[in-house]
Amino acid sequence: PAAPSSSDSPSVTEPSPDVTLAPLDLAQVCGVPLADLEAAGQLSHYSETGERDEPATDDTGFAEVLGITEDANGAAVELEYYLPNGASLLELGWTLLLTDADGVIIAAAETGLIPAVSPEGATSTGTVTALPDTLCATGEALPPGTYDLVAVAEAHGTRASGTPYLERTTALAFPVELGEIDPEPESPLDDVFTCNEPGPDSIHTLPDALGLTLAVDLPAGPWASDDLPEIPGVLGTADGRTILATIGQGVHAALVDADGVVVGFVHSDSGDAWLAEIGPERPVELGTPQLLTVCNPDGSLQYKEGLEGTYTVWPFDTATLKEIQYAGGTAESSSETVIVIANPQEVTFTK
Repeated sequence: PAAPSSSDSPSVTEPSPDVTLAPLDLAQVCGVPLADLEAAGQLSHYSETGERDEPATDDTGFAEVLGITEDANGAAVELEYYLPNGASLLELGWTLLLTDADGVIIAAAETGLIPAVSPEGATSTGTVTALPDTLCATGEALPPGTYDLVAVAEAHGTRASGTPYLERTTALAFPVELGEIDPEPESPLDDVFTCNEPGPDSIHTLPDALGLTLAVDLPAGPWASDDLPEIPGVLGTADGRTILATIGQGVHAALVDADGVVVGFVHSDSGDAWLAEIGPERPVELGTPQLLTVCNPDGSLQYKEGLEGTYTVWPFDTATLKEIQYAGGTAESSSETVIVIANPQEVTFTK
């Protein structure tokens, strides 16, 4: 099949009638060599209001695939879009194209354009979304094997001068080894806090943390969603236990709206973890700067999104246990990962 042209589908007219771009049609790109889309100019485009043909700037944004993880629920892609210098983002969408060894597109997926207002000074915004998992020609499951992932970002925004711009930019092809990626261990977080799903009924319905406890006194609101306060917390133990575990450096939190649904998360701005011995006389203090993510309709998380209103905030941390020593002196080894949750509190967020 031939590569789609700009006349194959209606034009997108946001954010300005002078800034238009024909969308990629997933049904039409199936079976098309990626090189044909490139030759047709479908994977790269930049325009500004009132300056449709080759604007006089080489300062444009770009896209990048940061990594891929695979578990029992499928594969997920971590994506990042980097804004032009000084620009603000209004909308962002991604199209994912998987190609075979011959460079032919065999699977595709898209997020659709999602509002993505970037806070002042933001230089990039990240997205985590599902990798295409079915063959577009047959609808059958994508078999294990070696593929290339091509991620195409479509961004609508405003340059520092106030000029609206539209951009389609394509990340470098990212090699994918499905079935050979080491699966990440299942997280107990998924059993408690899942995007767009109901949160816990109460503190009494939470899973057993095997003796670990978490105490958090949340800073008073309102919180600016683009400048969150540090959340201090203390990990301790119950029943006189001493626990050796790998823990994160900071407190995380799930945000639950008035309908009892998980709508976002506050994350510690640190992926570091360390081995700690936690006991009655050895509590561990936690505290790092925080980042906000909100849940997209497809369940993916959008970094640096604004949020307004009052939410129930459930602080938590995860820990992978190594050894539990009981008050009586007996000890047992463990490799279980648990989620430790503190009492929920209401917080008001402002943009």
